[in-house]
Amino acid sequence: MEGVKVERPPADGRRVTTEAPAFSGRTAARATRWSGLAVVVRQGAQLLFAVLLARWLGPAEFGVVSLATIYATLMALLLDQGLSSAYVQRRTLPEGAAGAVAGVNLLAAVLLGLATAVAAGPVAAFFDAPGLEVVLHVLAAGLVVKGAAVAPRAVLTRRLDYGAVAAGDVSGAVAGAAAGLVAALLGAGALSVAVQVLVTDAVVLVVLLARSRGPVPSLRLAPLRELLPTSAAVFASNAVAQLSRNTDNVLVGKFLGTAALAHYAMAYRVLVVPVQFIGLTVKRVLFPAFSRMADDRAKLAATLVSATELLAFASVPLMALLAVAAPQLVEVVLGPAWAESAPLMTVLALAGARETIFYITPSLLTATGRAGWTLRFELVSTAVQVAGILAGLPFGILGVAVGYACAGLVLTPVLLVVQRRTTGVRVRDQLGAMAPALHASAWAALAYLAWRWSGTGTWTTLLAGAVSYAAVLVGVLLLVHRTPALRTARRLAAVVRR
Repeated sequence: MEGVKVERPPADGRRVTTEAPAFSGRTAARATRWSGLAVVVRQGAQLLFAVLLARWLGPAEFGVVSLATIYATLMALLLDQGLSSAYVQRRTLPEGAAGAVAGVNLLAAVLLGLATAVAAGPVAAFFDAPGLEVVLHVLAAGLVVKGAAVAPRAVLTRRLDYGAVAAGDVSGAVAGAAAGLVAALLGAGALSVAVQVLVTDAVVLVVLLARSRGPVPSLRLAPLRELLPTSAAVFASNAVAQLSRNTDNVLVGKFLGTAALAHYAMAYRVLVVPVQFIGLTVKRVLFPAFSRMADDRAKLAATLVSATELLAFASVPLMALLAVAAPQLVEVVLGPAWAESAPLMTVLALAGARETIFYITPSLLTATGRAGWTLRFELVSTAVQVAGILAGLPFGILGVAVGYACAGLVLTPVLLVVQRRTTGVRVRDQLGAMAPALHASAWAALAYLAWRWSGTGTWTTLLAGAVSYAAVLVGVLLLVHRTPALRTARRLAAVVRR
């Protein structure tokens, strides 16, 4: 591949130094396009599956699906141990590193599957959800498939071959969602989510293995020595982050019941929408980009400001609309049984916009060799968020949502300082990059609320309010923030053209 440099191994043949490919403008545009396609299709398919399943099952049974989803997220973290991030981040690699990563992931998958089989019953009893046990048993059986896909994905990502990664993600997401929906129509209930996960993982594995042509798993662990420092720091920070993000779900499921968890988890998916559709796309592309420019602080700062502006324009208007339109959207999409989710969606949509804008910060720290900073921040973040969640728990699921959102606001100044210390970017520049999207979205939200307060019907409010929202948003951007708006539009157009 162009930009890849391979040095011949020394006489003992034990080491090959492979330099990662260069991240040029055209490469970045191609990577963004493929990564964006993969994220949109995968998350869109999963969101459609979740919405339809929620409407068919109702809040009571969907709570079991939410618990199973938490388990699947945790297993994805434990299977990787941060090795794939370390593999992508390093500019040079020892011979056999890919095979060692694959071997460790497979071994971890087997051990985690056995542990899950033993713990499934007690976990179901802890949440008072008998239907959860059989779902966990099925998911445990598929962990080897999920674990086997980690190393091929890392190999392709390091090559910047996002087309191959997208092929696996898109085909897996579509096949998995289709299989899950068929299972639900046949009466599988909460087990439908296990079917969806298993089919998705199997298809992804087949495609990634075919495109990467390996690697062959190996338990010769010596090549991992150079990866372990970064891997350990990434794994620790990711583990703390997952603890922070799932503490609310666990507490709601334990103390407020699975039906309350279903409402909270469905609303939480609104928060995840911009993070997964937008933040994850940009994060995937910027991680190798930041790694290549780690020694150029001026370039890092400029790239960070540009990314922040793009993330703000992409997420804030969308989430502000979801926040004000939540009551109508819930009634139309999910049905009257889910009305309790609407105020939660409003709160978590606003929290999601903030989280999306700062989603790239951990990647920035890891790419610049500051993975330890990520761990320290995640520890602080977890403490603040758990405190907010616990403070809100006595007030029910809405209190938990408000506590989570307020904790995020408290952490925002810390994130801005971390970005400044890493790249030298001024806090004023970062806030300035966010301001146009925030300002225009605020006026647009008032336009939608005017329709809500007028007392018109659900469909009229939703359609007329959305049109008014879009019109005011575009008007304010063109009249007040024309330069940054057009600059962002040109960036997106350049990516599409390339």
